Amino acid sequence: MKKILTNVVFSFFLTVVVSTSANASTTQDSVGCGIGTMIFQNSNGLLWSLFALTTNTTTFNTVSMTFGIINCPAGASVRGRIASFIEFNKPELAIEIAQGKGDHLAALVEMYGVQESNRVAAITALKFNQISIFSHQTTDEIQVEMDKTLQAFVS
Repeated sequence: MKKILTNVVFSFFLTVVVSTSANASTTQDSVGCGIGTMIFQNSNGLLWSLFALTTNTTTFNTVSMTFGIINCPAGASVRGRIASFIEFNKPELAIEIAQGKGDHLAALVEMYGVQESNRVAAITALKFNQISIFSHQTTDEIQVEMDKTLQAFVS
């Protein structure tokens, strides 16, 4: 009975894997960057994504994502760090942008790569657009608005 149940579960798992393989996105989209996505880069489907994910987690994927190396799209690590920073500091950023000063705001502008000579103007632009930036709910939407506001100041 146990063997039959095991076979049924295994068969069900394979059926799900095969049936979702056709609809799954590329390994780069679903798994991220790292050695696994390099090895399985031309493969689509859940099974290949699982192989890529397993390879990434066993081969220093954290280092790849942190430093943006080994098959990571250009700017992926910086954009991810900015998104994390915004997510964890939303209330403080909203207050500091409204005030036009603060440590979180200074760190954000620096993370965007605004040169020191343009920081006052960048902070002023953020302050001017504060309502449109923080009228959005998600971090992604907030970051897109910040990107638009700061694009003229980023070198």
